Order: sequence, then structure tokens, then C-alpha cells
Amino acid sequence: MMDECLHTASKNINIFSSLLQEENLQSPGLLDVEITNSDVAPFSDKLMVFHAGFLFHLATTYYAAAMITSMRIDVAGHCDASILRDLKTISSFGRIMIKKGWIEKLPQADDRKELP
Repeated sequence: MMDECLHTASKNINIFSSLLQEENLQSPGLLDVEITNSDVAPFSDKLMVFHAGFLFHLATTYYAAAMITSMRIDVAGHCDASILRDLKTISSFGRIMIKKGWIEKLPQADDRKELP
């Protein structure tokens, strides 16, 4: 799951960094230097999944805001593609959290075809 998140985030970062580089602009630094070589997880799986899901939702909001305010059609197109990639990743967060019992499944409507 987290590997999929890392792949999606890296792809989005590379796309937008390349746009900046094409315009001879420096892209912001990454926080890769903050990663340690520890094998012990400092946070619970529940917290990590929740925060990763939250950040992907937040990124989707930022991409949407950038898409509607950008005057460049190429940037808007990349934002649209990033939103779609993030939505594919986001869909698995809810399923995992429901499966683990960390959140409740949303109420579902009754199937009217099965009702007497």
C-alpha cells in the first residue's frame, strides 16, 4: 500500500519538477534527508494509513485549485492527470481502514430489488 503511495507521489513530483526545470526554475527541495535507516516504525500502521490518506486527499484539493487557476493548459492537464492518479490511490485507503476495523463502513441503501 505504502509502496503504491510512494510511486504515485514520486510520479507527480517528477512531472511538476520537470515543468519547473523546463522554465529554468528551481524546484523545491524534498525532505528525503529526514528519512532514517531505522527498522522500527515510530508510528502505528493506523496513524500512517490515516495520515497518508489525508495527505492524498489534500493533494487532490491543491491540484484542483491549481487546475482552475492556472492559465497554462499543460499545467491544468497535468493537474487533472495527477488527480486521477491520486483518486486511484485514495480508493484503497477506505477499504483498508474498514477491513482493519479502524473506521466504520458507511451506511448503504437497501437493494430495492431484493426487498419483498
